[in-house]
Amino acid sequence: MIKIKNKNFKFIIVIILLIFIGSYYVGNSGYYEYHMQEKTILTNNKIKEFEEDVKNNKDIDIKDYLVNEEIDYSNKLTNIVYGASNEGTIITRKIIKKIFRKLSYLVED
Repeated sequence: MIKIKNKNFKFIIVIILLIFIGSYYVGNSGYYEYHMQEKTILTNNKIKEFEEDVKNNKDIDIKDYLVNEEIDYSNKLTNIVYGASNEGTIITRKIIKKIFRKLSYLVED
């Protein structure tokens, strides 16, 4: 077994692991569901506004009811971290499958 004497290397590995865990948690924390709920509330409000305008015989233009607020907050760092998180998930699944495959040989029916 190779011993790693460089403390800086161990520190970098720990930092990378913490970043991976943090990005994985943020990715799975429910942000998407919250964002979809906010869009639903906005849509329901616009539907009510449209119904009121129809009831009051106002001129209707579809552009008044559509809100395009799509803002892309991703950058190179978030894309890299998200990609690393996905790769880490894939590798972890493969490792777990291999471990259980090896364990299944030990279990007899």
